[in-house]
Amino acid sequence: MSQILDCQEMPSENTLRRVLGRRPVRMVVFDGEDFLDPCPTCGHRAPVAAPAELPPGDPVTDVPLDRAAIGQAQRTVVMLVEVLDQRRPAIQLTDLVAPRVLRYLRAVPVEASGLRGGARLLSFHPSQPHEGAVEVAGSIRLRGRRRALAASFTLVDLDRLLCSTIRIL
Repeated sequence: MSQILDCQEMPSENTLRRVLGRRPVRMVVFDGEDFLDPCPTCGHRAPVAAPAELPPGDPVTDVPLDRAAIGQAQRTVVMLVEVLDQRRPAIQLTDLVAPRVLRYLRAVPVEASGLRGGARLLSFHPSQPHEGAVEVAGSIRLRGRRRALAASFTLVDLDRLLCSTIRIL
């Protein structure tokens, strides 16, 4: 059983679906609360409501990087890696790091510098989420393998950062 379309009629998707015996496709628009059907005679869709206005106030801007704080964080991370490699005594960093950071570094298993080399800082990527804080992501070579390093620094005095957390993954 077949149906013949009029030559003047432009076949649409729904016409073809009807001829093939399938249900017509229901085209709707979701406006966030309800589904909007097109007009059954002309197919026009009602415009969706305008998006909500921005909240009052100035837009949030990124914190400009504090080069001095980032430099201090990098020097501290380098010294922490030297403590890992046992090239620097941990007592020298008591003013720069929290006590739990020193305990963590003492617990990390390392091997003495040798053929595979000791601990080395390979990359350093700082970010400043807000004023008075610096977060560092990087990588180090430890026991012959590349490891990820994450550290966070907080401002203690007006010009001194304290390493509050470090993790080697």
